[in-house]
Amino acid sequence: MHVFKPCDITPLLTQLAYNKHRQLLLLCGEHNWAVAQYQAMFTHFSGSQLLLSKHSDLHSARWPEHLHEILGQEFTVALYDGYAGIIPNKLAAVSGTVKAGGVLVLLLPELTQLNAWSDPAQKTWSSYGTDTSNSLFLQRWQQLIPALPISVLSQTNGATLNIPAAQAPSVQNTLQQSQVVSALHQHLQQKNTTPYLISADRGRGKSSALGLLVANMPEHQFVICAVQYRAVKSCFKHLAIAQKIEYFGHEKQLANLHYMPPDQLLQNMPLHDIIVLIDEAATLPVPTLMKIEQQAESCIFASTLAGYEGNGRGYTLKFAQYLASKHPKYQQLSLTQPIRYNSGDPLEHSINRLLALDSQYIEPPHFFHNAVQFIELSTHQLSHNEQLLAQTFALLVIAHYQTSVNDFRQLLDSPSQRLFAIAHDEHIVGVCLVNLEGGLDDTIQQQICSGHRRPQGHLLAQQLFHVQGQTPFLSAKCARIVRIAIAPHLQNKQLGSQLLQFVEQTLEHTIDYFGSSFGCDQPLLRFWQNRGYTLVKLGYKKDKASGLYSAMVIKSQIQLHHEQIRLQAHFQNMLSYQLMNHYCELPSPLVLSIITQWPDKPLPTELKAQLHFIANKNSNLEQYTALIWQVIILRPSLLSDIPRISQQLAISLLLQNNTKEWVQHTLSLRSKKQFNIALQALVKELYARISVKN
Repeated sequence: MHVFKPCDITPLLTQLAYNKHRQLLLLCGEHNWAVAQYQAMFTHFSGSQLLLSKHSDLHSARWPEHLHEILGQEFTVALYDGYAGIIPNKLAAVSGTVKAGGVLVLLLPELTQLNAWSDPAQKTWSSYGTDTSNSLFLQRWQQLIPALPISVLSQTNGATLNIPAAQAPSVQNTLQQSQVVSALHQHLQQKNTTPYLISADRGRGKSSALGLLVANMPEHQFVICAVQYRAVKSCFKHLAIAQKIEYFGHEKQLANLHYMPPDQLLQNMPLHDIIVLIDEAATLPVPTLMKIEQQAESCIFASTLAGYEGNGRGYTLKFAQYLASKHPKYQQLSLTQPIRYNSGDPLEHSINRLLALDSQYIEPPHFFHNAVQFIELSTHQLSHNEQLLAQTFALLVIAHYQTSVNDFRQLLDSPSQRLFAIAHDEHIVGVCLVNLEGGLDDTIQQQICSGHRRPQGHLLAQQLFHVQGQTPFLSAKCARIVRIAIAPHLQNKQLGSQLLQFVEQTLEHTIDYFGSSFGCDQPLLRFWQNRGYTLVKLGYKKDKASGLYSAMVIKSQIQLHHEQIRLQAHFQNMLSYQLMNHYCELPSPLVLSIITQWPDKPLPTELKAQLHFIANKNSNLEQYTALIWQVIILRPSLLSDIPRISQQLAISLLLQNNTKEWVQHTLSLRSKKQFNIALQALVKELYARISVKN
């Protein structure tokens, strides 16, 4: 094997600096060789460096677990050590930190060896008991890299520097940024409380725009919020430049701008006569964003579009939906013109292609329901058809706010996943992602039962076991529906139900039970209930991104029917109690959807007689709430067809044990008399339904 001398990349860096561009530089070879090459090239380099590696010879390197430790910083050179594992979210985040004129250095084996290389991160995408030796994700890289504007220094083949042609010097294009700052300035001067939502790709001057806005309004006080202070340094820097004041890079208070982390901001709210700026909003849970919006007099939310910031696209999807429902006239602005580097940046282009960040879903020009086909797509088909892969991943991204570029790798590299789709001509209009779980042998079952193992994957099987210790859910074969995504313009046409039915029919002879886990709201729960799935578990903690409890539903074949009945009965008993405390804030429509699926139980004769007595009693009904509660728990179907106000009263007052004052306020029962009339109506309606059924 030839071992080439360290390469002089000065001509590359010089040209990149002249063009105000960035580039990806691959060091391909043995790990120690690649590290030595990097040290030889950059040890005496005067520019700023970020090193992500676990190699012992790189003394200043680190391997952060959280992306917010990377975001919001700028470096001339960033090193990503692929030998520590190719984690797409992390690689995408690192690429966003590279300055114009800089390079992202990626250490890899020789490109010809990528298809056989054992990537340490490969196990991340694989369930216990599956083969992890093959990575279609990296094989795709093999095909793409030679055609991309990337420089390569190979231990075997030497250097192939991709030195770009010189471009005419360009003036930094800040027109679009100025327009955004002007629009925000005008909006705030009018004391308009409608929030603004700003979206931008990396390098578009989003944070600096916030700093310029603050500088243009010195008579107003601003608070800027982000998970990490380093994420808002650009904002402080541009404020200082615009106001010609000194900034040392660590001040939390500068002129009329003050930094607060999210927890401190919520503790100090409401902040009167202060404008709240949220930078890197996608790193914050959606419920936190909602609380800030509800308590701030005026607020602006800004974040990047790429889905690697932590809570994926909760910012651009779920939070935007919330704003639209509360503020129909809320404003969205976007920054598309690069500022930190020129248009046509080679690094941005390469990372977008390698990680499918440029995937865009294109609607079919025409749609005919009878022209759709239900098919299964193999990972081989996806990896060899870029158009098909882009359509599929783009659908998953727009359909769910937590889809990230890590999911892109899992789509190609998880051996336990299967993908089903709805095809219409050359377009994919729906996908269903399924993970095969369970079928665990006796040895691993014993280790799970004893608490000594939690094997990778098999999420549904293990969670169902931990409810009541039922081992059949570990040994049986399960199909967990990870995600169903239908093109937005074709939703509510029963395509999701039809696709799920196709999946069930395809797998029914090899699968013992189907299941799914999702953020539980009423429409989504109804979807699964209408397909015959039973809710058997509700998460105890709210999801940080969605603010919803996780629901677990299953649909078993006949051999597991008894186990499913046991789970359902256990869940009903637990929730009957937990509604009165832990879940007392669950929305009434959701509670109604849950409990009306429970089987009715016989009402004791004396309980019916007591209900008859109080149904004809017109006073002091509050003392009988325990009796009414017992009737509803035994016969939850009684709530199905009664008026909505009675449903809400039964759920919020009796099942959830909220205070009378809270219920009166929530249901707009403004007086004691109105409350008593509503309670009397509820009792009469329950008794009338019992009488009809009997």
